Amino acid sequence: MEFTEMLSNPIIEQIVVQQRENDIKKKKASYNLFTISSTNSYLENFHSDIIASLLNPKGLHEQGYTFLHKFISYLNEHYSTNLKISDFENTIVSRETGRLDIWIRDETSKQSIIIENKINNASDMLNQLDRYFDYAENGRKYSVKAVVYLSLDGYKKAPPTIEDFGHLVKNIGAFTNTKNDLINGWLRPSLEVTTINIDSSSVIHQYINLIQHLANKNMDTITKESFYQFLSINNAFETVNTIIELNNQIWLHRANKLSDSIEDSRPFKNRFYYPQGQSLIFEKFINGDNFYKLDIEFRNNGNASVIFWNYGIQGINGRKSLNEILVLLDYLKEFDDTISHGGNGYRKDFIISDKYPTMVNLDNAVIDFVKSFLLKLQETI
Repeated sequence: MEFTEMLSNPIIEQIVVQQRENDIKKKKASYNLFTISSTNSYLENFHSDIIASLLNPKGLHEQGYTFLHKFISYLNEHYSTNLKISDFENTIVSRETGRLDIWIRDETSKQSIIIENKINNASDMLNQLDRYFDYAENGRKYSVKAVVYLSLDGYKKAPPTIEDFGHLVKNIGAFTNTKNDLINGWLRPSLEVTTINIDSSSVIHQYINLIQHLANKNMDTITKESFYQFLSINNAFETVNTIIELNNQIWLHRANKLSDSIEDSRPFKNRFYYPQGQSLIFEKFINGDNFYKLDIEFRNNGNASVIFWNYGIQGINGRKSLNEILVLLDYLKEFDDTISHGGNGYRKDFIISDKYPTMVNLDNAVIDFVKSFLLKLQETI
């Protein structure tokens, strides 16, 4: 497959768009108390603990039966259960009773709901749901009215049951971006009634972000599978590898274009490439203990930066010397007010935007800026 054919293929266009959307969604949902912690948020028990704590009428949320009744209404509206809220007004919500992840049982009506949590994609044990159903119905004499099989994104389905209760099993995705997933059908409506309790609303809000973060990470796998199928069908491995190789070297092409445009780099005596940083560097402009460098960094997203910094004297003293030069050149305002490189560098960022709509526009602006800066140095220093 040729480059142009591949890049214009609608499947590739769709994959690229989907991946970009995934990245945006992940970024938006990534900042929450659970993801910034290194403990527990990916463990199966963690999710069951959070959900059970919200469903528990005697939970620390102090909202009584509000969340439980909203959960029952959610199941009735979206999953054709026939649960009566009046049958769940003397309710116990327990964890790991009879090895059930979450068991909602009412002491008056003797009705119950089983929640099997598979958010972290745990494997199914042999006849697991049958054993749980038997424990609740026959072992403890609570009539099971629904079995919620909860997965992260709805793709994992409950295994077939041996006994005749398959109609009670409801496959629910925590986040599928539809009105009947757990977030949109239950958690968000619950969040709307917690405005008087900042602790409850904070927990629900943070947990929603966590689920979305995890589900959007899962979407990456789906996108990769689409790309995998495309490569397999079209035997496009060589084309992709060539594109990757060219992309990895595009920074050097950009640096070469800049270097070729500059014949005289005085007062810098040397220039070289720094591959690990994807940079073209001008160095050995020396004045006493000051060792000035000019770094031009090229990034994979098309952006670039020009950094004027003092390698010889670090910190505020080195920055003072740079400041004096930029004031003398009347270039201080040309650099961003951002400390960089050893705590003393001055930086100017070039970002693809309305001002620089393409990488070519941006690189031409970088070339013009560096050439003008060098010329001003030569005329003044």
